[in-house]
Amino acid sequence: MNENKVVWIIGATGGIGRCIVSNLKNEDWIVVGSARDEINLENLSDEMGIKIHPVDARNNSDMQEIANSIKEEYGRIDAVVLAVGTIFLRPTHATSSEQFMDTVEQNLLTAHNVINSTAKIMMKEKSGRIILFSSAAASVGMPNHGAISASKAGLEGLARATASEYAKRGIRINVVSPGLTDTPLASKILSSDSAREISNNKNPSGRIGLASEVGDVASWLVSQAPDWITGEVIHVDGGLSNIK
Repeated sequence: MNENKVVWIIGATGGIGRCIVSNLKNEDWIVVGSARDEINLENLSDEMGIKIHPVDARNNSDMQEIANSIKEEYGRIDAVVLAVGTIFLRPTHATSSEQFMDTVEQNLLTAHNVINSTAKIMMKEKSGRIILFSSAAASVGMPNHGAISASKAGLEGLARATASEYAKRGIRINVVSPGLTDTPLASKILSSDSAREISNNKNPSGRIGLASEVGDVASWLVSQAPDWITGEVIHVDGGLSNIK
């Protein structure tokens, strides 16, 4: 049982985030959810009975404030999951520097802010798990994915470096790297039956992923994974990054 253990899920209202919230609630974790959309966050709280803190994870001072408030209320943060990001698809020659940096901020800066705001709390307990999300595009060259590939590859590098920094302090940092997954974030890409078929055919398994398939792996890393797993990037992508 995981009674009294506390997890902070950022991006809790997304397709994958909601799955993780549900999984860990069912395992008796105390779940604190965050997202930018306050209305959706309040609806999630009403539905699942979780504590909520609206936040834009790009804002480090707000992240620090919420992390400290969770620590003050519950005395600990046992795990944090960052399930936010953006899917920006455009050729590099047509991507402005502002668009590139916005993608970096949403996909990479948020990861820094999560670790920066929670690691110091976890170090005092000599225990903690941090779960980040990458993308198959960080491992496989894909057209129109320049900004995503760069930002997510940076996230994976950050995860490995910080996993090394905090390994002897009891903190485990791991990454889940999905392929295209059927979530609201991907709705524009999957806006028609023909578009969905094209996406399905691009994957070695013949289909895109389900939010539950990705969320279940992240939930396992939070609650059940062996303590000896850290600095790993776990691909949940139907074989996209490893097989043809």
